[in-house]
Amino acid sequence: MENEYEFSFEDGMDITATVQRFESMLNERTNLFFDVEEFENLLEFYNSKSNFKKSLHVAKAALEQHPGSASLLVSVAQLYASIHKPQEALKFLQQSEAIEPFNFDLFYTKAGIFSQLRKSEKAIENYKKALSFSERYEREDILLQLAFEYENMDKHDEAIEFLKEILLENTENETALYELGFCFDISERMEEGKNYFQDFVDRTPYSYIGWYNLGITYSKLDLFEKAIDCYDFAIAIKEDFSSAYFNKAHCLNQQKKYEEALLVFNETLKFDTEDALCYHYMAESFEKLEEYTKAISFYKKAISFDEYLADSWYGIAACYFEMEKELDAIAYIGKAIKLDEFNPEYFYLLGEVQTELGFHTEALKAFETVYDLDPENDSILIDLANTSKELNILEEAMNYFVLGVQNQPKNGKLLYNFVAFLLQKGDLINAMFYLDVALKNHYKDKDALFEAYEKAKNHPQVIDLLEYYKK
Repeated sequence: MENEYEFSFEDGMDITATVQRFESMLNERTNLFFDVEEFENLLEFYNSKSNFKKSLHVAKAALEQHPGSASLLVSVAQLYASIHKPQEALKFLQQSEAIEPFNFDLFYTKAGIFSQLRKSEKAIENYKKALSFSERYEREDILLQLAFEYENMDKHDEAIEFLKEILLENTENETALYELGFCFDISERMEEGKNYFQDFVDRTPYSYIGWYNLGITYSKLDLFEKAIDCYDFAIAIKEDFSSAYFNKAHCLNQQKKYEEALLVFNETLKFDTEDALCYHYMAESFEKLEEYTKAISFYKKAISFDEYLADSWYGIAACYFEMEKELDAIAYIGKAIKLDEFNPEYFYLLGEVQTELGFHTEALKAFETVYDLDPENDSILIDLANTSKELNILEEAMNYFVLGVQNQPKNGKLLYNFVAFLLQKGDLINAMFYLDVALKNHYKDKDALFEAYEKAKNHPQVIDLLEYYKK
């Protein structure tokens, strides 16, 4: 049977005898002497086994025997930090700093505790102190921690500088590469990011992450062909790089090359068979191809791996709506709204479904929610006005159109719908006035008038005004 105390550190030192002596001391309630290094090894041993109860016994005995040991105080502080007692840990660190104020581990540990407490400024202060006492091999980790803290404070420009410093020393630091790509993206410095990663792959052409990040910058700049080339380079270097396949497929989708995108998404699934987002985007591709049954199947597959993926529930509802299965759509759009009650797109679809079912009161309520969430939407005031008209609330319909004309003067479709409403209402003077405005500024959108009110095609004054602007 394997000895439960067997444990060797990387330098090959076996501490079995030390552990057995300590266990014997606890069992027999005696008081044996251990030097500082032995206590530190015991703490590491019990911590590695998550036996924190024993670790606390070690800490107590260690500080009784060596109350003036700065390194032991740091080790004990690390123990308390690991069991989520940061305030106690800080007390031990304060004692250690009074004894030995130039200790790397002291400041590194203190920085980690402040980070745990979400006090990024103090964490940064202490990481910088740790950096000043660090060995060369420790710098990389500290610089990365500093970058993380600046990211936590939404100071991505500062984080970028630390990440660049890491990559100057080690071009193979994958975490720094990924984080740098993220920081360029979130700080909207994509042009700079593109130049940085282009230079990076010129210097390190076999960095698949470098090519991947360059691809992302091109994608964000809508340069999809160049992005695809970058993802292909990344895949050539690392054939199982699922994220590169995924992003390449997404670029193909953006170019409306849905069949090609589906092939590449399938490559992604060879390496990650349970990727909910991959199934979701495949479903979107099928939806764009109007293969709604397949789209629904893939949306459901996405949900099977992530039931909280609201967009997939919405996608199923949208497909059923296109298939004129409004009753099926209702249940799925309801689920999407439960998961994300602040998404105007979901409520918009709900309003459209309710309209098709003839439930105009419910549709009006849904459209009102859309307007609350997204008042700049180009179509919402039209739908609010037309739904109010269906409910014979003509004054309310008029108010929505007037509001639209005031707040969205460049919305040609709204103007033509307003003209249609005025013609149906019999207000010919105002109808011709707004038709003149619409034709003068939005002639290309004129078909919106006939979509809203087909009889306008035969209205003599409408025909005359159209002929005038045709010239």
